Amino acid sequence: MRVMNELRILKKPAKRVDISINMEKTGANIRKLIKGSGYSVRDIMAITGISTEQAVYKWYRGESIPAIETMLILCNTLEIGVDELLVVDGDFYFLTGAFTW
Repeated sequence: MRVMNELRILKKPAKRVDISINMEKTGANIRKLIKGSGYSVRDIMAITGISTEQAVYKWYRGESIPAIETMLILCNTLEIGVDELLVVDGDFYFLTGAFTW
């Protein structure tokens, strides 16, 4: 019982965080990062296992974003963090250095 009480003391109060991914700006950012890295759309397709160019172009236009697994592969390939890939609206701060490859 003492351990449970100690855990309650350490726990932060729950607070809702309202965020949204800005699809248009994220798409433009993905395009800029990929083009700046020297990779082609076909290279990205081969690296991530995506089977159509249209998926990548949809990212560029902000119509969709990569699935989380694809996003992690893309970030690893580009040597960036997810916080550098996504453009987030709202009061949200990414933890940096929390994950290592």
